[in-house]
Amino acid sequence: MSLKHLGINRLAYVRYSLDDPKLEKTRVFYKEKLGLMETSSSQTSIQMRCWHEPYAFTTMIEASKSPGLTEIGFQVRDSRDLENLKEKIEASGIDVLSELDGVIKGVGESIAFNIPHGPRLRLFSAMNQLGYSTGHTSPDWVTPKSIRGTPAPMFLNHVAVTSDNPQASVDFLTNILGFYISEKIVTDDSGKLMSALLFRMSKNVGGQEISIFPGPAGKLHHIAYTKDDASDILLDGQYLRNDGVNIEIMGPTRQLYGNTFSLHFRDDFGVRLELCSGGRMTDPHPEFKPVVWTESQATRALSFYDDENMDTNFLAYSL
Repeated sequence: MSLKHLGINRLAYVRYSLDDPKLEKTRVFYKEKLGLMETSSSQTSIQMRCWHEPYAFTTMIEASKSPGLTEIGFQVRDSRDLENLKEKIEASGIDVLSELDGVIKGVGESIAFNIPHGPRLRLFSAMNQLGYSTGHTSPDWVTPKSIRGTPAPMFLNHVAVTSDNPQASVDFLTNILGFYISEKIVTDDSGKLMSALLFRMSKNVGGQEISIFPGPAGKLHHIAYTKDDASDILLDGQYLRNDGVNIEIMGPTRQLYGNTFSLHFRDDFGVRLELCSGGRMTDPHPEFKPVVWTESQATRALSFYDDENMDTNFLAYSL
């Protein structure tokens, strides 16, 4: 009996560029302050992953004098799914670039395209697996000694981007790529979509793999990483402050939008990052219904404990 072809099966990586010619500041922040683990590098790029991830990388940063979000990568089940999705995307009127194995180190053949009013996505069917940092045989599942004393997140959780037409971006993600809406924010008067959290596979932390916020097309809003629980995040805040990292005014906090306990902060280049735990359990099935928030309740949804003083800059893109 053959496997059922289900299209996208995981959020694989986020790829972006920073104005850091030798990536020296990048390494210091992401490895020594955040606790990611370097897996590969060149003079102009670095690939990293969280300690609990088996794949080649989940975060890829490149040096550029024009910093910005490059793309978000999603893995599909196999080459047949890749071809089927390519045909479906092209039929919707979107140009698709097909690329051979090795265009990105560790990634097999792929297709790349821009979603309407949003960022570039890359779909692929194969990525090298390096194995868990703690091994596959009788692992102890304890944070490696080299990154203890840092937040050391477990997984890449979701990537948030901006769109100048959130409805068009979400329609493409749901109708063409098969995503589900976990939660959304709509205007009070007309019910116009402002923001949405979307998932493709079952999720038990945050209920999203990609989220859409209002703003210029294709900008990066934030990158989120998974932690075990709220007590971990409180301690992580101390680690970050001890290393001179500024915590955003709205964190640590409970975020009803996604139902997580979250901490927001920025890297040395202004990129907003999030550590999150908990969240609404989501499962892709036809009867699933999204949670709906109105615009008047948006600040409460984003910062439950301090909604009246929420920094409106949180809604702005960061890269």
